Amino acid sequence: MKTSIAIAFLTLAALPALPTGPAAEAMTISCRDKYVRLRDHQDLADAVVAIDSRNGKVTLVLTESVVAFQLSNRTLSRVRRELREKRDEADNWFAAAIVTAVSGTVNELIDSSVQCRIRDLRDVSYEDGRLIFTARDGRRIFEDVDVDDTDFAASFSERDAQRFVREFHSVKRSID
Repeated sequence: MKTSIAIAFLTLAALPALPTGPAAEAMTISCRDKYVRLRDHQDLADAVVAIDSRNGKVTLVLTESVVAFQLSNRTLSRVRRELREKRDEADNWFAAAIVTAVSGTVNELIDSSVQCRIRDLRDVSYEDGRLIFTARDGRRIFEDVDVDDTDFAASFSERDAQRFVREFHSVKRSID
């Protein structure tokens, strides 16, 4: 069965009580792939390597068992702070209730990562300025991932991306 994941963080920003500035990050993922799953935010202490996008909004994580991407810790902190500020600024009980309810949902979403098990990946490479993730059946995954209208796979420096590829190959060899 194919999994379809579509996430828009803080899409309810149209409500006046919610962030509409820097905290209104948008991560849109449209993956129809049996290998991709939404899971808990990865603890960077468990990472073999973790690289941040050039703009610092997303972190790509490699552990001994998964490749995951998620909002960076810096972005998470900023969004949480701005949500708290909006909740504190609510001018009546109804607005506060809405902000609290939406904040809880948003916090659950932003505490997630999109993951693929290493055993489900054949390869990770860096070509033409983009990371390429190839599933074991030869299909590319994470191809249609945008963060703030920026192509996720092209959002890392060449140096960081190549380091990630080297570490992936090392981990992959150890589990194959």
